Amino acid sequence: MRRNACLGLLLLVFATSIDATTIAPLTFEQLVTQSAAVVYGRVTEVRAQWTADRRFIESIVSIEVMKGLKGSAHDTVQFSVPGGQVGRYRNIIPGAPVFAEGDVAVVFLTAHGARMPVTTGLTQGVFRVHRDARTGEMLVMPPALGTGRIVRGDVARKPAPLPDFEASVRAIASPR
Repeated sequence: MRRNACLGLLLLVFATSIDATTIAPLTFEQLVTQSAAVVYGRVTEVRAQWTADRRFIESIVSIEVMKGLKGSAHDTVQFSVPGGQVGRYRNIIPGAPVFAEGDVAVVFLTAHGARMPVTTGLTQGVFRVHRDARTGEMLVMPPALGTGRIVRGDVARKPAPLPDFEASVRAIASPR
């Protein structure tokens, strides 16, 4: 009995807090309505830095806006995503999007007061855009979410032409 009590006391003394993030899956309508801005653009810079308390690394992403789909968009938008690499230290956050210069995407952004905007629902708020090699058409690919099996031919994972995707966002974002 005394041994179990000592072991329990040692566990309490050496216990550290563990932070976890759980993001509930959002419908497309929720994604649009919960976002302060939706922009289509090209990533021009990704700069990783320590957070103010030096506990985590975040990446500041700059996007050259090609088209604003919701909210007021300037020529360039900056937002932060958790994770990145500073020197020999790398911080990987499951579910956080990763960007590289030259990436083209439609990004859904949420503002939290005076802080820099973040992607709505982490990876859920990033729809990659690529050019179809056969037709030359710009296609928007929904994010791959780890919420189950990916099924070949699933219509929810089918790329949408950029004009159709824009129309869907604007239809939900416009005041009723």
